[in-house]
Amino acid sequence: MIEGPSSEVENRDIPDVPLENFVAFERPDVRLENFVVFERPDVRLNELTVFQTIPVRRKGAFREWIESLAFTVIFVLVFTTYIAQATQVPTESMKPTILVGDHFFLDKIAFPANYPVFLRHYLPHRSMVRGDIVAFKSPTDGNIPFVKRVIGMPGDTVEVRNKSVFVNGSQLDEPYKIHVDSTVYGTDPWTPEELKIRDNYGPVKVPANSYLVMGDNRDNSNDSRYWGFVTWDEIIGKPLFVYWSYESDPYVPGDKSLHEWLNGYLAIAIHFFDKTRWFRIGTIVH
Repeated sequence: MIEGPSSEVENRDIPDVPLENFVAFERPDVRLENFVVFERPDVRLNELTVFQTIPVRRKGAFREWIESLAFTVIFVLVFTTYIAQATQVPTESMKPTILVGDHFFLDKIAFPANYPVFLRHYLPHRSMVRGDIVAFKSPTDGNIPFVKRVIGMPGDTVEVRNKSVFVNGSQLDEPYKIHVDSTVYGTDPWTPEELKIRDNYGPVKVPANSYLVMGDNRDNSNDSRYWGFVTWDEIIGKPLFVYWSYESDPYVPGDKSLHEWLNGYLAIAIHFFDKTRWFRIGTIVH
């Protein structure tokens, strides 16, 4: 019988080494005796180093509530002061573009009246064009912002003739405006000054850094015809869109009693569904 070739390893004494004692070797192609073997030392459990961790102190429920409330208040104040604010027009001066009871968000980013004077120089100058609707600090009542439409830009000459508006000698096309009084008052001496100005105003030249604004409801709007121009530094924002609209009466100046205030909110709660103008929600203000 022909015997096959015998391995050289079979003729040698191979040490009895457990497999787990082989940890590393120098080269894969070396002889067995060249393997580097590390013996695993015996380590007792009580010899292991124990690290003590600092226990995490849990905050009390009341403290967590206070911190959450404080963060929410700060966020709301910053958001409504510098970014966007929920507001409304309490009068009919912007009808039909904005109705009494329309609640909309006001874009306040980069409008100077929202920031301290020393920061205004570093803010970007927002572009303004004729026809923009803007909100600004009230020239007559500081607690209620006014919302009007820009009619005259800096340097423009504006005139109202028999209810029609002329800018730099050309009649302005105004599809957004309405007139609720068909009577046109002239400049007769016996005509009240308020009615003269309403239907015949100017001509006036708009100063630099200022704007002439009017309400879309031309016969029922307290605007630049009566108290002058709006400066850039008085503008607080631009309306964005209507998020809720509720049929309500126009604002009546004067302080309300607690009873009247409660009755007003109670009426809104009772008639929320039947007096909400659902079709106006999401309307873009322009």
